[in-house]
Amino acid sequence: MDTILRQRGEFDENERHLIDSYSPVVEALADLFGPGCEVVLHAFDNLHASVIKIANGHITGRKEGAPVTDFVLSHLSSFEEGLWSSYFTQTREGGMMKSVSITLRNRTGQPIGMLCVNFSLDTTLSSLLQTMTPTPLVTSKNENFARSVEDLVALALRRVDEGNPHLSAGAHNKTIIATLYEQGIFDIKDAVQQVANRLGISRHTVYLHIRNHKATQSSDDTVVPILKDESA
Repeated sequence: MDTILRQRGEFDENERHLIDSYSPVVEALADLFGPGCEVVLHAFDNLHASVIKIANGHITGRKEGAPVTDFVLSHLSSFEEGLWSSYFTQTREGGMMKSVSITLRNRTGQPIGMLCVNFSLDTTLSSLLQTMTPTPLVTSKNENFARSVEDLVALALRRVDEGNPHLSAGAHNKTIIATLYEQGIFDIKDAVQQVANRLGISRHTVYLHIRNHKATQSSDDTVVPILKDESA
């Protein structure tokens, strides 16, 4: 009896775009967890060569173009949920791995691919610690893990203030708003009002500073578009 996977034909444009959108995730996860973590992206339009992206393939000895596994076939034939519980499996050499897989589905719910993460339990603790430890050549990034828009704006304002301790009173608001604009803070809904409240100025003043900053940054004679005041 045919399984759902055996009934698949070529991907349409939306399905191909969906699968391809997961390709950067493969490298990102492998970079995060290091060489002991194999990450595999399967596309089910061709089961004979379903592996279209793989990182750290040395763990299982696979490369792009490898076929789908029998484990995937047997589990997907029953049309299970998208996220499988983590499970243990072995490489052909007997190496143990802890794995998790996510089924990728199209708009009708049909499986079209899978993202699999296989962490080798042969990975030494020293190797894992080395992956997770910053080196002198790697600088940490300032990222605000805010719990709300208000929190995000408050943290951003504080960091700008800390980075510009000697600003004059006249340049203070202008510099802060220009910096927040470059950081993309004003792309968030209600951020303008939040900044205005915290600086003790009106929204219109915030928009004025943004327009002036954009005009200053303009390198040609094109007209700088006027930002429309957002609704409350």
